[in-house]
Amino acid sequence: MTDHHEAGPDRADATGEAMGAYWDSKARENAMFFIHSCLDFNHPDEAEFWESGAEALDLSLAPFGVRISPDDRVLEIGCGIGRITKAIAARARSVVGLDVSPEMVARAERALGGVANARFVVGSGTDLAGLDDDAFDACYSFIVFQHIPDPAITCRYVTDMGRVLRPGGWAVFQVSERPEQHQAAWYGEEARLPTRVRRALGRAPRGCLEPQWLGSAVRRADLVDAIEQGGLELVATSGDGTQFCMVHVRRPG
Repeated sequence: MTDHHEAGPDRADATGEAMGAYWDSKARENAMFFIHSCLDFNHPDEAEFWESGAEALDLSLAPFGVRISPDDRVLEIGCGIGRITKAIAARARSVVGLDVSPEMVARAERALGGVANARFVVGSGTDLAGLDDDAFDACYSFIVFQHIPDPAITCRYVTDMGRVLRPGGWAVFQVSERPEQHQAAWYGEEARLPTRVRRALGRAPRGCLEPQWLGSAVRRADLVDAIEQGGLELVATSGDGTQFCMVHVRRPG
């Protein structure tokens, strides 16, 4: 069996508590920007934020020719305040949005309070504990696992998908396969004085050199091992070797 920890040690900044605290702070600082960082930090466009959820969902599913059906029960891992959850709810029978941050979950519940087929839960930050076996037709995650400092935890999530998916169910999720992009040195601009001043004044995002933002890449061998341990089959990938590697797996049945 491949040693998942070789690519990144299990450390204090990768615990569920540390991840939850970090993303709680980002939710309070500027939730829309830290979920969809293409927005202007100082003037995030709320309409663009919500519209981008459906666009991201479409683009990430398109390479695999899969779609969410009206009878599907869907789990979204790393839902934030519900940007993509809202788009999933419009297509599915039901959706559960899972997030490590209680603050993100609280904001999602307020934002999507009128969406009857969506509910939100706070997760452990390390696996899918608390969710029933065979409970979902599909699992989905986008721009989430890349922020986990320890790739072994990402692999644990992938393995646990095999437990919560029903036989015949599928998952599409994104991981990074570009290790250099998760090093602080990649973001030299962050260390410059003008950027530090803007952060101090609240005019630029803070904490972007913290491990919970920098995250980690996952080695393909470890990913395949995690898929197999979960009783899943790797169907296809897209964007191999990049920060935005999309993965399609299914549970046989």
